Amino acid sequence: DTLLTRIKRYLYEKGEYDPSDENSFSPALINRIDRNTGGIVMAAKNAEALRIMNQKLKDREIKKFYLCVVHGTLKEKEGILHGWLTKDEKKNLVKVFTRQTDGSKEIKTKYRVLAENKNMSLVEVELLTGRTHQIRVHMASIGNPILGDTVYGPAKCPFKLVGQTLHAKTLGFIHPTT
Repeated sequence: DTLLTRIKRYLYEKGEYDPSDENSFSPALINRIDRNTGGIVMAAKNAEALRIMNQKLKDREIKKFYLCVVHGTLKEKEGILHGWLTKDEKKNLVKVFTRQTDGSKEIKTKYRVLAENKNMSLVEVELLTGRTHQIRVHMASIGNPILGDTVYGPAKCPFKLVGQTLHAKTLGFIHPTT
């Protein structure tokens, strides 16, 4: 039971996908989100849509906005975080540095505080680059880890949560034919 199998079943029931046709395109995901993250995911129903959307993703023409709740309050209420990310493939963990290091990739994360109290803040985040665990590690690097993120934040959360409080809110792009 996966998102992709549910999409295929939906399209099959609508008569838009036949898995027995070996020349048939198999629906595919265009973007992904981290495990334990909620929100919008796009899928392509045909090969042309997948090609177009993958190119838009590669050319950074798709804007990605997220909502998250972080521990504490942020010193700056909006800004752009800049850093360099390295990934440990074996552990599936990333680290962020202020300077470029061997094998690092540049990351940029735009944020804006929407609401706060003394213990936590609701933050809107726009990914200017899209790397593994980017929002989670970037927020943790400034001392404001995402609530419920036990990998980059506190091992114990003060609330009963399932997963982290990170949600893919909006994906925006210009339709290719308009």
